[in-house]
This record gives sequence, C-alpha cells and structure tokens, in this order.
Amino acid sequence: MSPPLARFARIFRRWRSYAVFGLAASVGIGTYVGGQCIPVDRELRVMRDSFRHHDASGEVAIVEIDARSLRSADKWPWPRSLDAALVDRLVSAGARSIAFDLDFSAPSNPADDARFAAALARSHGIVAIPAVRRDPGGPVALPAPIFRDKALVSAVDIPTDNDRKVRQMPLAIRAGGATRPSLAAFIAGTKASVERVFDVDYAIDPATIPRHSAIDIVDGRVPADRLRGRRFIVGATAIDDPASVYSVPRYGLLPSVVIHALAAETLVQGGVPSTFLRGSALAFALLLLLLAARARNRRTGILLFVGGAAALLGLPLLTESWFALSIRAGAAMLALLTATLASGASLALERYLAKAFRDPATGLPNAEALADACPEPGSAIVVARIHDFAGIVAGLSPEARAALVRRIAKRLRFSAPDRTIYRVDDADLAWIDGPRETEALARRAEDIALLMRAPVECGRLVDVPVTFGAAAIVAGQLRQSVVNAGLAAAQADSDGTLLRHFEAIDERRIDWHSSLLGELDAAMARGELWNAYQPKIELATGRIVAAEALARWSHRERGPIRPDHFIPVVERAGRMRDLTLHVLGQALDDALAWEMSGYKLGIAVNVSASLLADHAFIEAVGEMLRSHHLPGGRVTIEVTETATMNDPGQAVAALNSWRSLGVLVSIDDYGTGHSSLNYLQALPADELKIDMSFVRTIAVDQRNAVMVRSTIALAHELGIKVVAEGVEDEACLQALKSMGCDIAQGYHIGRPDDGAALLAMLTGDQGRQAA
Repeated sequence: MSPPLARFARIFRRWRSYAVFGLAASVGIGTYVGGQCIPVDRELRVMRDSFRHHDASGEVAIVEIDARSLRSADKWPWPRSLDAALVDRLVSAGARSIAFDLDFSAPSNPADDARFAAALARSHGIVAIPAVRRDPGGPVALPAPIFRDKALVSAVDIPTDNDRKVRQMPLAIRAGGATRPSLAAFIAGTKASVERVFDVDYAIDPATIPRHSAIDIVDGRVPADRLRGRRFIVGATAIDDPASVYSVPRYGLLPSVVIHALAAETLVQGGVPSTFLRGSALAFALLLLLLAARARNRRTGILLFVGGAAALLGLPLLTESWFALSIRAGAAMLALLTATLASGASLALERYLAKAFRDPATGLPNAEALADACPEPGSAIVVARIHDFAGIVAGLSPEARAALVRRIAKRLRFSAPDRTIYRVDDADLAWIDGPRETEALARRAEDIALLMRAPVECGRLVDVPVTFGAAAIVAGQLRQSVVNAGLAAAQADSDGTLLRHFEAIDERRIDWHSSLLGELDAAMARGELWNAYQPKIELATGRIVAAEALARWSHRERGPIRPDHFIPVVERAGRMRDLTLHVLGQALDDALAWEMSGYKLGIAVNVSASLLADHAFIEAVGEMLRSHHLPGGRVTIEVTETATMNDPGQAVAALNSWRSLGVLVSIDDYGTGHSSLNYLQALPADELKIDMSFVRTIAVDQRNAVMVRSTIALAHELGIKVVAEGVEDEACLQALKSMGCDIAQGYHIGRPDDGAALLAMLTGDQGRQAA
C-alpha cells in the first residue's frame, strides 16, 4: 500500500461514519427541498394502503346509472323525470343524504326539469347537486336557476397530480360567491374548509361499496330497508367518456362517482386525514443517523439504524390506521437508503483496507500496518528473523506454514501480551518497543530464544531458531526503520549472534544498496542493464523455439552485479515495475530483430509476485505489445508457483487479465511450492515449468524421475505444456525426451547470453549442434 493510500485509510477509519451521515443528510434534505422525494412518498403510501386493505363501512352507497338504466331510458342524458323519481324513492325510503355527480347546469325538457325541481323541493334539504368545472382551471358552472335554490350546491372537482392520478380531494371550493362543500364533505357531514385537501384512503376496497342500479330504485325493486339511513351518491358508470374516468393508485381506472364515494368513505371512517409536521420524519432519520455515527460500536449503530428504518415504515402505518394521520417519510427513507448504500460501500472499502493491512496467509498485521502505526518518540523497531525459513517450510502445506508463523508470533508475544506482532516479510516478524523497553531487549531476546528451543507444532514438530535486529525509529522514517531493523536481523543471522542493533552494522552495505537504486534509471538508459537469453528447445524436433529473458547489470565501475544482489534491492524499493518493463521492451525489440533474420522465437519474461495483480502494469504491458506488433502468443510471462498459492482467488483473476492480452502464462519453479495439479487445474496456465532441483538428477534419482514423469503425464491430461529447466547433461536430456517432455532449457543446451549470441547460435555451428 502506498503512503497516500495509508494516509487515506487512517482518515477514512476516523471519519467514515460522519461521511456517511453527511452524504445521507445531503440526499435527504436535497430531495425534500427539491421535491424528488414525492414519488417515494407516493409509493410508500401505496404499500401501506395495500397492507391496511379493508372493506368500506357500508354507510355510503352508489346509485349507478348503469347499462340497464340507460337501456330503460333509451337516451343520454337520461330524462330528469327519472332523477325526480329517484329522489322521491330515496327520500321516502329514509335515505340520510343524496348527492348527484351529474351536470344540471343547463336546462333540458321543461316538464322534466319541473318534475326534478319539485322533487328537490320535497327532499327536506338532504340533496346536493353539483357545481361543475368542465375544463381544468376553467370557470365553475352552477346548476340551472330552477334547481339552485331547492338543493345544496356541492363541488365535484377531481384534481389530479402531475402523473394524472387522483390522490387528494378538496373539502370545499369557492364558486358563485359562496363556499361550496365537496360532494364527499357533504355526504360525510364534514365542515367545509375552502381550498383544504385531504388524502383519499385507497386502503378501502371500492368493490365493497354497496351499489344499486338507478332503474331498480326508480322501479321500486330495491327494498326500503336496504336504502334507509344510507348516504347515496348518484352517478354514471356506463358512459364511455374519458372525462368521467380517472386513474388512481392501486386500482387503475375508476369512474368519478366511485372516487367520490371513496373520498366520502375516507371522511366517514376516520374524519379529515391530516399530515404530521412536514419534515419531521427527515429530522428523526437524521437524528438517528447522527447517533449511529457517534455510536461507540458498530452493533449499536446498526441497531439504531434498523430501529429507525422500522419506525419510519411502521409508524405511518399505525397513525394512518388509528388517527387518519399521515407521515411523509419519503425524504427520510431516501436518507436511510443512501446511508445503507454508503455504509455498504464504506464497509467494503474498509474490508479492502483491512485486507491491505493484513498478511493474506496468516492474518497477522503486515508491513503496511506497521508503517501506519504511531509509535512514541524514542521507540524502536525489533525484527525477529526465522533462520532458514525456506528450509523449515519445505514440504509444508500453505495452511501448515501459516499455522507455523502464527504460533511463532504467539511465542514472541509471550514476553509482552499487549504487543502487536507484524509479519513484514516471509521470514521476518516485527514489533515496536516503547522508549522504556529497549534497554531490556537483550534479556527478552534471550528469553524468547529459550522459548523457541521447544519445537513448534504445525502438522509436524519443527525447530525454529530466530535472531533479532533492532533499529531506533527516526521521526517520519518508520518504513526505513523497519528496513534497518531487518538488515540488522539479517546480519545477526549471518554472524550467528542472537541480537544486532542497526548502529553496529557496516553502513557501507546500506549505502551500496541506496546507490544502486539511485543509478537504476541511468543504468537502464545507458544500456548497462541488458537482457541475457537462455534458449529453450523443443524436444520432439531439437529446434530452438523460445528464449527466457534474464536481467543482467554490467556496472561501469563495479563490473557485473549478480542478479540475486540487485533484484531483491529493486523489489524491496518497489521498482520492479520499471525493471520488468525495461526487460520486456528490450526482449520485444530483440524478438523483432530475430524475426527479420528469419527466426520467429517466443520470449519469456519473469513477473514478480508484487506485479501479478498490478492493473497499471498489465495495461502498460498491453500497450507495449501493441506498439511492437508482436503477437501475444509469442510472449510468455513466468510466475512462480508460490506467488499463485498465496491468494489463489486473486491469482486466477490476475492471470485471466494477463491472458486477455493474448500472452501465455507459465507457472515457474513448479514443485517448490508443494501444490498439486488439481490446484493448478483452476489456474489459467498454458505452461508448467518443473524446477531444476527435480530435473537435474532424474537420470540417477528414481524418486525424482517418477515425480517428473507423473507431472508431465498429468499436465498433458490438463492440456498444459511442460518445460524442464536445469538440463545439464545429455543423459538428463534423453530421459526428458523419453518421458514426453515438451521443452527443455539448461546449461547443456545453452547458457544465458546476449541477443547477438543467441542469433549466432541459431545460424551458426552451435545452432546446428543443438539441433
């Protein structure tokens, strides 16, 4: 992890909860002010209405001018003489109130109008006729004068929302210089309040509102006891007129008379619905989120969060059921939803950061976690190095190796139980000694060494000798202090002493490493860093088919520098990306030069485990391949077996990214990591490279011969080619050929040399001898 990312991780861990709160508050307040929460409020209301679904009270009934009624009248509008007969029948049966959802603003047949006016006069004031607004926003047409003073005038306006659905109805409007109660308010006996609207309760099932055919009542076919005491709304249900049909939540299209009946039922069942203080739900949600952000532990925060969400969903359900009181929770729910998504994203990021601070094999804090620590002034870094770690873990499974390291860490923690042990390298464990602990380090190191004399159980008993290195922590240079302590531990291991302090080390070695890094870019630019190529032959034909590119450094002052001296320094400094791209670029140039000479050779380049999943590096390689126009199938990346075993899931994803470039993937040093071919089956590999420690002796060591032969056979079953490295004599070469091995490389075939030497080998006597 880079220092900026480490700083971000520290800031993120400290302010994560408040960032989530800030984002949720911004979304909640923004959608509340801007009105984007309204659709959410509407959908929440539909959900609650579906949950509260119930029958109508039965007090409000619909008298519908249905298809049978129209057939009996044989015209529309049907004669007002029938309206008069309808009023007389309902009044005589003891109806409590009657409201018409029909247009009486224009005169019709004088005789029929007179009959209807007379029926209204006999109704004792229980009938309401409508003032009609024919066009939205237009003037209101009052009933014709012959009817106006004989009945109450009601409003039948049906307002729609911006989505053309009916959700609210008015209690009254102002028309003709007077307050006109809505049809629903008249039927329910509710006090008229001009311009006040209320939510229609669509939890009421419209199918349960009693209905009677108008012609059945006129003809006396409905018993009086079914009409007595009820409130009636008269309207048409059989007219194919878009203006009399509206869209409503839950039920789709309904005739206007049914909507008026639902509005009246709403008032009859619960009074005038009201809305609790607007913004109160949002304030409640933000208070809960703030408390959750300040909670001391995540469980308390989650309980507050879940409890708040449940309250915002459940409380409106209760208040609408018992008190006809709505709570607008849309903005609050959007704030909680935002907090949920942001918390999920932040948790995923936190887990990623936590993983970045943990050794993937053992779960111990890693070097990044140590570099992120905040030691007291005067503290020191202590590194415990496991002697011959590679030899100790040879033959152990990855799980056993991880268990071994964890048990060693537990023993190191024995002398100070509250100490954090970090795994800073495969064989190095480290911790921070406080200012008052450094003086006793020598004694504690002896105690730990005594403790380590007892074998460690990890599937088998192993002896684990350790040496210690210590370095004072320099302010602002914690990473360098860790490196210094590690060098001291390595020096102690080399000297055979138990403990070394960094100050006692010959610092010329440190300066030499530093100077190498400082000269790396210049060495690449001057050509001091060059590629040596070791040829690979196809055993079936004896032809040279590929070459492995190996980095070499010919220093202008120090002379040749061994790869095992400069490559670890480059890797520890995080410069392997630059070095590998330099090696690959030179290899691609040489491959094109060989091709111009008539030899299409494949090239293989080693990729460090640290670069395996480096997407920026993979993209840089892809761009380099495109610029050289060399087919990806001619390029092989070699990845060590152990690099793929540390995190198999990540390795599979990374290798798939490589293969998407068209390059081939080779698993190098096979046999040293103690994996199985079943494990390798899951890896997207094209080639298996058997480690030279097994290949060299196959002509004389039967056990190694069996291992190599079985590996070749099983790899071929999986469709994977096999390369054997370390071929140093003719007997070994012939043995591999008899086993069916595909490709071989080693000193017997050719030593690593520059590109010109390889070309000479291809074209000259050496090439014919190899063939």
